[in-house]
Amino acid sequence: MKKRNPFITTITVAMIGMTIGLYSLLFTSCTSYTPTEKDLPVTTLTELQTAFPKAMYVEMTETATYAVKNAKGKVIGTVLLSSPYSDDINGFNGPTPLQIALDDNGKILEVRVLSNNETPNFLKRVVDAGYLESWNGLTAKEALNKEVDAVSGATYSSKGIQRSLKARLEVLK
Repeated sequence: MKKRNPFITTITVAMIGMTIGLYSLLFTSCTSYTPTEKDLPVTTLTELQTAFPKAMYVEMTETATYAVKNAKGKVIGTVLLSSPYSDDINGFNGPTPLQIALDDNGKILEVRVLSNNETPNFLKRVVDAGYLESWNGLTAKEALNKEVDAVSGATYSSKGIQRSLKARLEVLK
């Protein structure tokens, strides 16, 4: 039987220990991370300030839900992401994920389409027609009950947006 070199055995054990320690450190730092505004897809704090002029930061409160806070840390609104709740709802070319901004009274301030695979010309028709503003000023309950006519020439995109919005708001109530 061949005798093992104690030096190589010590190095091997040390390497295994360092690897375990590194993985533990990475796991701890990943699990203790608190999502902030940089975790919102596409949207920056500057873009959020169109709906929330006094917004200073956002904080994830639950799945696809962010509290928008002012400089004093007071919640001034909420941002809802339609994904993952609307991931199986398609417009013309796949899902149309949304960001829905609600004021501190729960009324919709703004609906914004996030990164998607819709045909740009169809989506432009929807945006230019003011379709996204159709729900502004409504509570979640009112928005769930409102039927908005699709934009001519962009019917699938319009209906995909409306169904995505309702899927997300359904979870909210």
